[in-house]
Parts: sequence; structure tokens; C-alpha cells
Amino acid sequence: MKQHWLSPLVILIFCTVLFFSSFIATTDAVQFEVEVAKLSTPLDQPQGSKSESVLGSGGSKLFTSKYLGNSIVTNAKDLGYAGTIILGDNPPQSFEVVFDTGSDMIVITSNQCQGSHCNDMVHYTCSSCAKTPYSYNISYGDGTWGSGPIVTDKVSLGGLVVQNQQILDITRSGLDLSSYGPGISGLVGLMPSSPVLNAVPPLATIYKSKLLDMNVFSVYLAPTLKQKQGGTFLFGGIDNTKFVGSLNQVPISTAQGVREGMWYIDADNAYVGGVAVEGYTKSPWLFDTGTSFIAVPTSFAQAFHANIPGSAYSAADQIYTLPCTGNHTFGISFNNIQYEIPYEDYVAIAGGGSTLCISLVMPLGNYEMYILGDPFLRQVYAVYDFTPGASRIGLAKINAKNVSLGQEGLSGDPVPGGAVITPLGSSSSAASQRRFRTVRCISSLMSTVTTVVGLSAIGALSTVLA
Repeated sequence: MKQHWLSPLVILIFCTVLFFSSFIATTDAVQFEVEVAKLSTPLDQPQGSKSESVLGSGGSKLFTSKYLGNSIVTNAKDLGYAGTIILGDNPPQSFEVVFDTGSDMIVITSNQCQGSHCNDMVHYTCSSCAKTPYSYNISYGDGTWGSGPIVTDKVSLGGLVVQNQQILDITRSGLDLSSYGPGISGLVGLMPSSPVLNAVPPLATIYKSKLLDMNVFSVYLAPTLKQKQGGTFLFGGIDNTKFVGSLNQVPISTAQGVREGMWYIDADNAYVGGVAVEGYTKSPWLFDTGTSFIAVPTSFAQAFHANIPGSAYSAADQIYTLPCTGNHTFGISFNNIQYEIPYEDYVAIAGGGSTLCISLVMPLGNYEMYILGDPFLRQVYAVYDFTPGASRIGLAKINAKNVSLGQEGLSGDPVPGGAVITPLGSSSSAASQRRFRTVRCISSLMSTVTTVVGLSAIGALSTVLA
């Protein structure tokens, strides 16, 4: 039976290189680029009566989840970015997966998978992999689930070959990953480290193996004019044709409560239409390619929308509605440099020809957390430096004249989310000595529609340690 908790969002479980700050030219270092396509699903048509849910009844279930301190969250409008990886070498196997800076591990569907949706996905055959003593279980708030062993195998990301990389090989599942689009079978988590005992993310292996001259990956997502296209994840380099000006180097946040290994940086201030949001104080924001909204505390959402004429809070859905056209930008500053999101990039058209739109600046109930998803990340070129002890994010404004992007986006119905991983019995004796706490998540908004989400239920397939 589905349960409803505090927020309209599922509480989510959820840099630049070491070089002189003036150096922004593309280097001679070996670089590996992965093109990604944007996954998207339209929102439901709104109802005419204000007493009804603004999203209508029987709405699509559009979830994702990943690390956010000790919590999970959902998102709105788009479904993240998917690209190709190659696993194994006997023979090499190609998969379409979601790329997510808000989660940690590579997760794929096994050819040994048993469950109602297993046959709908492209399967990984563990022909050249090595077994490990660890197995994990994925539990979802709406009752879906998955489990499987951790194996190691050869992984190729845009030509970057990573040997002996850990992979969560899903062998039992009630989760339909293919609903993100044709052939979507997993994800690549791009957190530099994992809170899960004995789990080794791909970035940690890349660093330890000294595979790159520059321990960075750079993310370019399609700007407003090309939203149906994707972008690129460039490993080991910086493409200075994709941005203007110099990189603004911002260190990873050391604020109290920020989990090590997550892409949080401190924002000095936030703005609506160029005016500072009342009550905001300097806080860490999570950079998350797997989320397509802007998640904020309730007090921030109230203060922000109070400045937008025609905005209103929907008690039925616990989100804000506003006119579909306007000129109030969303602004945020890092190192006192301000970046803006145009109005049309943080509203979602509900459909049906209505003038009603949904704000993608979404409240998180009582949780004092901030996430910058795709509406912001499409406005900047972001360089993630995963050097241990020196991690940072470099930001520059996107070069709007350069729209050389990835392939057209995919479409499909997303999957319910709210995932955590827990060890399975004695197969992970070391991990079982730690206590893992399951995180609750909302399965729908007041029996109607959940807010649409950036990545997927697979966005946080790793345990939050209590």
C-alpha cells in the first residue's frame, strides 16, 4: 500500500583540474568524450478546477533518487542524460546508461536477472568478470526492488578503459529500467567516493589507476535553444570552445552535514529577478546531472515565489504554479560571480494548452537542502576535479554560439524511485557489521502525480550509512 510523507519530492538518497586558474585552453592531455542524449517525458494536462490537483489524477510516476545527506528527493520535467558504455571484452558489450553526478556506482541488468521486467532490458553477460564476496539489495519505497552481486570487469567510457571496475550486477529485479527509453539498462554514478563499505566508484578506480593526466571530467549539457539534444561528458580534459570567459574555481563544501564524496559547493547568495532571496544565507548546493529541478527548503521556495507575480502554492500537490511566461530569472552566485537561469528554463508546461505552468524550484518540506539540477547545469560548463583532498568544481558560462551537441533525446515513462542498498546476508560480512538505514520516499503526490524527476530510481543505488 502506497504511503505519503512530508514532501512533494521523494526525499532523495541521494572540478576542475589541478592547474593554474588562468589556464583554460584545451590541453594536449589524453581525453575521452561520451555523448549523451536527454531523456524526457511530458507532464500531465492540468485540470480546470482549482480544487483538484493541478497535475490531474492518474498522473505519470516520474521518480529518481540519489544521495542527499541522509535523504531522497524527486524532480520535475526531464529524466536525465544517457550515453553508451562498454563492459567486458569476451565479447565487449555495449549499453545505454544514465550518467549521474548524484550517485556513485555502475549499475547494470544481468542476463541472470529474474523478475517481471528483466526481459525488457538489455542484459549484461558476466563472461569476463570476476566475482567479489559482496552482494547488495536495492529497496524502493513503492515496493519495487532489485539485488545482485558486486563483480569487477573492464569498463570503457568513451574510449577510457578502466580495468577491474566494480559493477552492481542486478540479478533479481522488480524495476523496469527500460522505461527510461529504448535499451536503457543501468547507470554510471560519478561521485568520486562512496559511503557504502567496500564499494569503489569508477572515479576512484580511474584516480587510483592513474588513467588520466588531469583528474577531471567536464560536463556540457544542451542550452535552452537545443533542449531536445544531449551534451557531452569529457573525461580528462576541458573543451574551451564550450564556454566563454575563465573558469570560476569553487572548492567542495566543508560545511557541517555535507557528506564527503558528494559534489556540493557553497553558494554566496541566491536571487529572483536580480533581487536577493529574503532570508537566504550561504549554503552548500549539490550539483546533480541526475535531477532536472532545483530543490530548496520550504522557506526558500516561499520567499522566491513571493517575488513572482501570479505564482501560487498548490496544497494538493505541494508545489508552486506560475504563469508560463515571465521575466524573473533564477540567480545564484559562487565566489561572488552570479549565474542566471532564464524564466522559461525553470518552468514546466503542464500541457493541454493551459496557461498554467509548474515551477521547477521545488520545496523539500522541512529539509534544509539544496540541489542544482539540469535547469542550472544547462547554463554553465562545469569541470569536476576528483583529486582526493583537492576536489572542486570549475564553472563558466555556456558558449551559446556553440551548439555542437549529442544525439536527439530519448523518451519514455520513468520508473518509481527512492532506493537504498543494503547488504545481503553473510555474503558481505564486512559490510554487515555496519548499520544501514532505509530511507523513506513518497510514491505519489496525494494519489495523483509525483513531480517528474531528473534521473531515475537508479539514481541512488547505494546505501546511506546511519
